[in-house]
Amino acid sequence: MRLGACLFAHVLFASPALAAAAPTPTVSKAGKKPGKAEESSIKPVYDPLAELPLPPEDDSAGAFEEPGGLTPEQRMEQFDVSMSRAARFEREGRPDDALREYNNALKLQPGDPGALRGRAYLRARRARENTCPRRAIDDLKLLRTYDPRGLWLAERRTLVEWMGRCEERYDDERLNLALEIAEQDPRTEGRPPEIRYTVASLLSRQAEKAASTRERDSQREAALKQLDLYRRECVAGGRKPGADALRLQADLLLEQNDLEGAIAINEELSAAYPGTPLAKRAKEQVDDLRLQVELNKLEKEQGGRPSELAEQSYRRALASMRAGDLDAAERELLAAIENSPWYPKAHYTLGVIYARKGRIPKAVDQLKLAVRMDRFDYEAHMALGLVYKKQFAGAEDVRAIEHLEKALLLRPDLHHLHILLGELNARTNREAARRHYERFLRTAPDDDPDRAQAERALKDLTQEVSPEEPLYLNEPPDNLQRLDPSLQRMINEAYLRVSEEGDLNQAEKILQRARERFRSEPVVYNELAKVVYAQGRIGDARQFWEQSLALAEEQMEVHERLGILLERDLPAQSTVHLRRAAELGSATARFRLAKRLWDDYHLIEASEQLDQFLREADEYNLHWDAAHRLRDRMDATFLRIYLGAGALAFLLVAIPAWQVYRRLRGASLAQMLERAPKSFPEVARILSLIRHEILKHNTSFLSDVGRALEMDEPDAEARTAVVAARLFGAPRDRDEATPAPGRRSLRERGIHGRFLGYVDELQKVGRSHNINLNLYRKDPIFSAMIAAFEDLRGLEGLQRAPSRERHALKLEWARRLSRSGHVLGRKAFEELSGVIRSLCIVAVDPATIREIFAQVVAEPQFAKVQIAEPQIGGEGAKIRVFHTDLEDIVTNVLRNSLQSSVLYGPKPIALGIDLVTEMDEITGLSTLAIRIKDRSTEQLSNEMLRGRYVERGMGITADLLSRYDGSIAVEPERGWQKAVVLRFFTVEEGP
Repeated sequence: MRLGACLFAHVLFASPALAAAAPTPTVSKAGKKPGKAEESSIKPVYDPLAELPLPPEDDSAGAFEEPGGLTPEQRMEQFDVSMSRAARFEREGRPDDALREYNNALKLQPGDPGALRGRAYLRARRARENTCPRRAIDDLKLLRTYDPRGLWLAERRTLVEWMGRCEERYDDERLNLALEIAEQDPRTEGRPPEIRYTVASLLSRQAEKAASTRERDSQREAALKQLDLYRRECVAGGRKPGADALRLQADLLLEQNDLEGAIAINEELSAAYPGTPLAKRAKEQVDDLRLQVELNKLEKEQGGRPSELAEQSYRRALASMRAGDLDAAERELLAAIENSPWYPKAHYTLGVIYARKGRIPKAVDQLKLAVRMDRFDYEAHMALGLVYKKQFAGAEDVRAIEHLEKALLLRPDLHHLHILLGELNARTNREAARRHYERFLRTAPDDDPDRAQAERALKDLTQEVSPEEPLYLNEPPDNLQRLDPSLQRMINEAYLRVSEEGDLNQAEKILQRARERFRSEPVVYNELAKVVYAQGRIGDARQFWEQSLALAEEQMEVHERLGILLERDLPAQSTVHLRRAAELGSATARFRLAKRLWDDYHLIEASEQLDQFLREADEYNLHWDAAHRLRDRMDATFLRIYLGAGALAFLLVAIPAWQVYRRLRGASLAQMLERAPKSFPEVARILSLIRHEILKHNTSFLSDVGRALEMDEPDAEARTAVVAARLFGAPRDRDEATPAPGRRSLRERGIHGRFLGYVDELQKVGRSHNINLNLYRKDPIFSAMIAAFEDLRGLEGLQRAPSRERHALKLEWARRLSRSGHVLGRKAFEELSGVIRSLCIVAVDPATIREIFAQVVAEPQFAKVQIAEPQIGGEGAKIRVFHTDLEDIVTNVLRNSLQSSVLYGPKPIALGIDLVTEMDEITGLSTLAIRIKDRSTEQLSNEMLRGRYVERGMGITADLLSRYDGSIAVEPERGWQKAVVLRFFTVEEGP
């Protein structure tokens, strides 16, 4: 309706010149208007015509007067002014103003091509990188209607490019446009040289979604034809085809089972783009395809059956394997393969032997031959998948998944394959991992020992971070698939009204209509409650949620939200709902219930509820830290009750005395960090909170208020009152009295109180390390900050000062505010940032490794062992890790390598350590690899490391590495027996 009204308004209000220029609608062969197919296949969320002028909603006589009563000449004059301003604003870097002027221009001259193009390019530039510029695309698409022979022809190329950023949303339209452009003469100015490759890639994508084999083959043939034309254009133009185009052509030929053609294209790709990832993949595929050609030829020649002599060798090899003689089994299998090269089982068994002997590359080659010869050998697929999973430290997870899924397809009764696939997919595809764990739990017997592991993994995968409740519909309800289809459509429409347009009123109207039709559906009332709650109508939200509970009482989320909603005004009813939500499994409701009961002095029950919360929740729960703080408060309260009045009097005397004593002695923050490196993590956390909550958001404006006072600006005193209220909890109104001291002390009011709380936390950290931290007097950073806060105390008295003294007081407070603003808003922020960076970032270099090595060698267990100086290579890099944790990790690995070398390595004992910076070609992330090499013959595998090797301290090593997204693996090393490799993500150098 809105689109039709908008078009009708365009016809009435458009100038005669524009009406004459508009093309006459034509009828396609099917008898439909142009664009009908696009409207049926694509469901745009945003209507680009919505910003053009709409007719009034009433039907009065003057409903279609010209906008603003302007004549055509006046509209044209204002249109030119808006276009000129838009161009100027774009040059000045003011996109919002430019967009407003383009919108004004289109209201004055609906459908003007220049304004549409200008707005489209502006919107495209404003779209985030790698996101779909949907509104810009809609603007350019209008050029087909308003300027089909002018700008439309010139901007088709741009439209194809923008649509490419929208994944599959515009594939059909993009393909049609690309075909139009591709049919132009290659010498046409503005025709993209890669346009036929674009057409081919879109056709290939359509082939993947084809419903029938005939349609898929037809699409692939059309794509190959486009690629042939593309290659001819490249030859004619004297340029080489693009690597992606060659890759696509090779893949399509392979899909068509044209192995020789795929080999030729891959060889061309490898020769044209040497050293690139695509060329490397092409070379690997050429080797695989040539092997496949040879295997096909061998199968035809041998007939697929081994000789009798080969079978005898194979049986002898199996007997040797059972006896544990792997060398004899290897010799027999090699003899069997030499006699009958087409022997899948022999290749599979030989691959297993190579894997057992640690010759992984040869094992992979043999197992790949086995699965190529017999694609239905589930054992070969399973063995190859396990080798990829366990021996390549995640580098070959994709291939591991591929082969294990084939094994599962062949043997669906092997339930434990789901466990392996769940572990592999958990790294990259959480949804697939969740499906595999769920299938395992459905099919495995109840007494299966791996059920607990699967349940834990599934719980981890399904846990999501609970965001705060937004002021709009965050997502449609997750049970829509069980609703009536018409109700589902209405709720979806309301969701889109809010998420796309922010129109809460219209969303409420849609849901009210849904309520009239579906009065027995609780989900309608829940969605209505969310909408009216976002509008601030708390009473209506409560009413809708209560109506929903009347229909279905066991709704945990509804009880929880009602309990939170009623906490302040109706605490008794809030407790009822929170208790019910906790019974239904809500951890949040249980914590709030404990807090509610504690506030109502039900001490015993509150303690029981809190203890149950701590048993059921974990550190990732939103209220975990608050619960521990509440537990401390409860313990302190119970202790005071047990000790009685005498103990309370002692504390009241001892605590102030201790505070005075601490002010007279102690250490600065820098001294504590030097003495207690183990305190780095907690100190960094507290300093980050001070920098973010106190300095960045609450003190950066002090200098501005000081300047306002100095210049005697009209609102200076009001701003000063606001500052005082934020800093010290002072009253904002000059007639409001200052809060009387009582239960709320200074440390419980304002930003200053919060800052003092963080100071107390730092002192607690110092005491936990037996250090008396004196931040008030000895620390240069905190003493300056504390003094700056104290300098501002009494700021609220400025408004109550007599008029004759106010001017002098303003100047005095202006100087104080400027001085404190410099200390708190700039100097302290920079100094805290420097301290945080020094705590969290470690420069790993040869000197650091040599120092740690010296500490390990000095241990008593190595006192009588001759150990050579380590061979340390590489420059190292900076990584984000606390220094003490890095020392623990490297010390444990060095100690294990030395212990193993003492027992199994040649003398003298020597270790090699390489610091290598690695770059991930896909993500662009760099890592520092610390390769600790030894000559010990003791077997050490990734399974042992993942098993945490607890007897040698590797459990804590694995835990520490996981905190920093690090990894540990055993890898082969030329010239050494092995290398234990520690990998950390590096920190980019700052400016």
